[in-house]
This record gives sequence, structure tokens and C-alpha cells, in this order.
Amino acid sequence: MRRKRQLVVVLMIAATAAIALVTAASGTAGGRQAAASGPSGVGTGPMVGSGGGFGETFAAPKGTLTHALFQANLLPANKAAKNISLAAYGRVTKKVNYALALKCWKNNGCSTGSGGKLTVAYVEGFGENTYRQMSKMEFILQALTYPQIGKIIYRSAHSDLNQAIADFKSVIAQHVSAIVTYPDFGDAMIPVFQQATKAGIPVSTYAWGYVSGPGSNYTTVVGEDTCKLGQAFANVMNTKVKSGNIAFMGGFPGNPLSAGWQKCEQAALNSSINVVANDPTNWDPSKVQGIVAGILAKYPDLKGLSYEDALFMSQGGYAAYQAANIPYDGVFTYRTDEAGMGCLADKLKDPKLQIYYYSAGNAQIRVALTADMMKLAGAKIPPTIVYPIQLQQQSQRDMCLKGYPATASGTSLIPLSLLHQMYP
Repeated sequence: MRRKRQLVVVLMIAATAAIALVTAASGTAGGRQAAASGPSGVGTGPMVGSGGGFGETFAAPKGTLTHALFQANLLPANKAAKNISLAAYGRVTKKVNYALALKCWKNNGCSTGSGGKLTVAYVEGFGENTYRQMSKMEFILQALTYPQIGKIIYRSAHSDLNQAIADFKSVIAQHVSAIVTYPDFGDAMIPVFQQATKAGIPVSTYAWGYVSGPGSNYTTVVGEDTCKLGQAFANVMNTKVKSGNIAFMGGFPGNPLSAGWQKCEQAALNSSINVVANDPTNWDPSKVQGIVAGILAKYPDLKGLSYEDALFMSQGGYAAYQAANIPYDGVFTYRTDEAGMGCLADKLKDPKLQIYYYSAGNAQIRVALTADMMKLAGAKIPPTIVYPIQLQQQSQRDMCLKGYPATASGTSLIPLSLLHQMYP
């Protein structure tokens, strides 16, 4: 009897342990299996590029480049900028701890546990929307691929210029090793950029966060040429709208991204097209419905609209059209490619709704961080890292991607298992 009891107890313990192991291995998020670790990004296939230096390999999977840039050949023309890009995107194959990445994202920073001596910071004037939060995760995932990075810091000034300057001064005082930022307040950030640069801290921006003096006031600016983006928007309006009223919307007044494309779209438009509104939204989704409603109240015959954020127009913009009882059609050009807009278009099935879009470019922040890391390793970094523009058409390349949350950009390099945990 004693042997039988002992055997039963042993079997029960073994069974309990096995169940625990299975449960731990198959933890779910949003009903999907959540991996404990994996590659820091997405994309496979043959490697594009060769060579290396400054601790980097100048090669990336073709699948990664196609995912982030639409085509693997849409890389910067400048050789040094191209190599930095390949090095950054190539790090998606490196394995990272997803549980740590998620914790770091939720807690706005963390110790990486690697024992690395470097501290990196992502500091921005505004971080309270999905786009910025996804960029934060891209930054964290990239940082986790560097064992020499031991600490990650994140700061958002919640739209307050004085706080943005104070946050920058704070991380400088903490002797961080490198800073990545989006300068919502433009050239107002030059003094703290210069302060960091003089302290030997590389500062890089992404999403074409252009501040005067790249290469001297700070290390580099990463992103697409926003003037060419505006010209591409204008080409769509000139060929599809041809004449009539259109509107612009942007982020914070004077921010470099909005200012760049708006100035060049305006200059390239046919004289028969009138820009009847140009309203800042501060990239706040709660403001978009009211702003679009105001435009439609004055111009119910609006034929087109250009804006950065496709997601906000699939939410607040669509709601404004519904409330005004105006068909949600016309010509729309967007910088971002969130799945929600594509899924709405698929649902409406209106051939008069014409949507053209670029990449949201969240993964550009990875390039900015790698540029900083290469600078620390002694590399000469070009003052600009510029990507070619190629607009996509919703009717030909659907933004509504299977498995992607409505809030997510399809060109993000965040693994889906993490996206489902971020936005279950």
C-alpha cells in the first residue's frame, strides 16, 4: 500500500509540474499564444547588403525591408546612410525577451539585465497616442539587441514645451549614453540638443523630426524627405481631384513633419485646387472629429484631405462625416498605414473613396538608435538618413492586414505576438 501511495503521489506531482510547464509555455494574450522570447522584429529571406563595421553587420533580411519599406530597394541613396539602415533592420533577427520588452514598455523604462554600461533614452514632447507608443516599443526592442545597453529610459512631456526641455536636461544630467527623440516643438529644442552634443551624447531624431543643424547641433535626422511626400500628395490631388476644395490637417503647430509636407504639397497643387483649411490636431485623436466636423460644416463639398494619421481619420474623421450625413468618399492622402483605415475602406466598399498612403515609419526609430550606437563606436554619421517616397493605393495594397490590431501600422516591425499583448 505504501508503495502504491508513493507512486500515486509521484505521478500527481509529475502531472502537476507538466501542467505548470504547459501553462507557462502557452500563455495567451488576446486569445493568442504569447511567446516568451523571439526575434526583435519581423521578416525573413535572403540578406540584402554586405560588410560591416563599428559593431554592426550591414545586411538585413529582404522580407524585413519589404515589410517596412514596401520594397527592399527603397533604401537611402547615401552609402553611409544605407549601411546604417541595413545594420538597424538587420538586428530584427536577434533574439530578445518579449516579457521584458512588454514590462519595459508599460513601465516607461527598465534595466535590461545584460550588465551593459550604456543607458539610452527616448525623450519626446508628446507620446500619448498609439503611433508614439508603438515607436516606444520599437525603440525598446532595438535597445534589447545591444548587450552593452544596461538601461532604457522613456520620457514624454505630455505636450508641454517647458517639460520637454526639462526632460532633456534631466537625461543629460543622468549622463545617458545616447538619446533618440521626435522634436514636436521643432527648433525650440536646439539649446538642449546642443547641450547634449557638447556633453558627447549623440542625439538622433526619426519620422523626419528635422531641427536646424543636423550634423552639428545633433547627430542625424532619420526619415523620408517630407517635401517629396508633400509633392507626392499633390500629384494624387492633381490627377484625382483636379479642381475643387481640399483640406490639410497636421500635428503640433510648426512641427517639422507637418510643416515639411504641407509647404511642398501647397506649392505643387494645381491652381484650380483650393486648400480651404489647414488645422493642427496635436495628433490627438479626440480632437480630430471636431476639426473635421468644422471643415465639413463650411465646405460640405470637400473633395479631398491630406493628413499624417490614417487611424484618426478612420475613427474621428469617419464619425464626423456620418454626423454630417455626408458620404465618406473623396481623395485622401496619409502618411501612416494603420490597419483600421484599411478595414474601414474594405467595409464601405465605395469606389469613390480613394486612399493613398505612405509607411508610418515607426521602425525609423530603430535606425536612429543604431546611428547613435555607431556614433559611440566611432563611426562618422551622415547628418540626414533619407528614404525614397513610394505611395501605396488602398485599392491595390490593402492596409487591413490579417491579425493586426486596428491601431497598428502594417509596416511596423513589432512582432505580432507582442502587438497582441500591447493591444489585446
